[in-house]
Amino acid sequence: MTLLSRDGDRAPYNRTFIRWTAAALICGGALTVLINATLSPFLPEGVPFSVTAMSSVFFWRQAASALAAALLLFGSVGLYLRQADRAGRAGAAAFAAAFIGSALLLGNEWSQVFDVRDLAMRMPAALNLPPPMHGFGLSDLGALIVLSVFTLGWIALAAVTARLAILSRGAAIMLIAGSFAIPLSSVVLHPRWGAVLGNAILGSGFCWLGYSLLGNSQHG
Repeated sequence: MTLLSRDGDRAPYNRTFIRWTAAALICGGALTVLINATLSPFLPEGVPFSVTAMSSVFFWRQAASALAAALLLFGSVGLYLRQADRAGRAGAAAFAAAFIGSALLLGNEWSQVFDVRDLAMRMPAALNLPPPMHGFGLSDLGALIVLSVFTLGWIALAAVTARLAILSRGAAIMLIAGSFAIPLSSVVLHPRWGAVLGNAILGSGFCWLGYSLLGNSQHG
């Protein structure tokens, strides 16, 4: 989709905006791969959560994850705008879910960087308390909601992208495959290394979609 100015000419600022969102998708995808390959495997194991939250690896991982979520949030806008005139109601709903999921993920990662880390330093015992109901607390429920909306939203938006074929269908399929590969590979492999593999596929899907969007904005 290209916006038109009042005299009917193509508006160059729209292409510029789409290129920025494409770059955000590429960077967000690359960060997703790097975070899970270089930081997540080195989080402390076999220690209370407060110890993990106070570690420097946890801080850098969550800070980078917040940045990745912000980039994907911005990137989702351009991804939808480029397809909006053909996406229909299903595309609009998929974009809304992906956008809201990315916003929730950003908020969750942001709170982990500042609130959880601060709580670990001030009241570590509070973080180490067992959940009140059968090992599942409100914080677990909140995280599950964030993960579900983010994952299902991006799967839906990728499915719309694959159906329309305006952008790379292979990139959209890779993103969907990565979303399923994370839980499946975590069952087959050690959870940490399964997350590395699954997020490598997912992040590559984001990068590929970004490159496709960038190329399309230059020639479309």
